[in-house]
Amino acid sequence: MALARTLNYANASLDLHLSQSALSLTIKSLEEELGGKLFNRNTRRVELTQEGKSLIPYAKKLIANWDEMENDVKQRFKLNRGTLSIASMPFVTHAILPKVIHEFLSLHPNLNFSIHDIPNETIIEKVQDGIFELGLCFEPDLTEGLEFKPLFEEDFLALLPKTHPLAKASSITWQQLCSNPFVTLQKPSIVRYLVEQNCLRNNITLDLKVECHQISSLSSFVAYGIGVSAIPRHFASHIDKEHNVLIELQDEAIHKTVGIVYKKNFEISNISAQFIEALLQYKF
Repeated sequence: MALARTLNYANASLDLHLSQSALSLTIKSLEEELGGKLFNRNTRRVELTQEGKSLIPYAKKLIANWDEMENDVKQRFKLNRGTLSIASMPFVTHAILPKVIHEFLSLHPNLNFSIHDIPNETIIEKVQDGIFELGLCFEPDLTEGLEFKPLFEEDFLALLPKTHPLAKASSITWQQLCSNPFVTLQKPSIVRYLVEQNCLRNNITLDLKVECHQISSLSSFVAYGIGVSAIPRHFASHIDKEHNVLIELQDEAIHKTVGIVYKKNFEISNISAQFIEALLQYKF
């Protein structure tokens, strides 16, 4: 474009910070690739051929697209633009992410988030497959090919209706809790899996009355006295406490680390790196 604008090799070379010989070789290479002359030149003047003139609108579009692309990427590096897609366990999405993302967006208001509530095991698979760059999940047993950064430790609380005989107790055992009709999440929920594994270790058989998808729904069933349950501690502030009570479990056997997972030896985006740092600095 510089040569087409100036029709002078010396002036075009100055604009492009190239030597005249380098510019001449570049034009020659382009002409060979396209299959014909773009410029007619002699010792006195340079002129565009008809084919060269026809190339000008395309060249202008390419330059405009490059400028747009360059600006877009610069804005992303500066965290002024972009969308971060995160795979997250539903209880973490509900109980943890709103406040964290609120604080992050107060610093980077032009960014967007896309949160995908999926089961714990699926998060790990999707991150390994490169479908999601980041995942929020329990620490996986096998971390080959993955990087896991711990965020907080999670344990469980007993959830009972206020009308339950044990509602005024300061703490109860798993045996006491699970001897009642039980309300829990549907498979393949990791919360359901951890509760069942704990019962199996303690030779407890659950009397399942209701299975549902969300912990908030589970709380409503417990409030009506249909059964009792166990929920992650970090979900406690989202439970209906007008009709329910949360009680410490004496023989707490469920204790899992929640953290952020991403592919090892993989160059993550700037927005992901900044959000990881925000999560690591957050006081859970």
